[in-house]
Amino acid sequence: MAGKYAFSLNGEHYRGTFSTREEAVREAITAARRCADTPLSIYVGRRVPGDTKASGHARAVLANMTARAREEFGDAAASYLTDVTKPQIEKLDEALQIVIQGWLQQNELAPTFSKIEAISEYPVPVTSGDRAVAEYAEVQEIGAAEE
Repeated sequence: MAGKYAFSLNGEHYRGTFSTREEAVREAITAARRCADTPLSIYVGRRVPGDTKASGHARAVLANMTARAREEFGDAAASYLTDVTKPQIEKLDEALQIVIQGWLQQNELAPTFSKIEAISEYPVPVTSGDRAVAEYAEVQEIGAAEE
């Protein structure tokens, strides 16, 4: 989904997945013109895929392992995993991330959500078929009645 774009007619609800910003703008203008109440502006933003949150779990896993060992073995396990270095934690983090992401993909559980960033606002152009407000003549008299 990286590098894809979406549009909104109200700046809040985004729809579509387009390869380029220009493609999203064209589709948004078309959609805006189909509305009964054509908006004056449309919005286009870049879709950012949801983060799997698969990283940063090493310390929690080590803490859980330590707590479980102490529960089962008491003071004999007091020094278990106390000398783990920062590079070792980083390597464990990388390995866990690979495993978690693989598991998510294998089970089709990867995020389907996204957020919209880099939002731009574009005016909806007036087409030749549309009449500008200035082109409408003001009505001076509604009618005349004969007496």
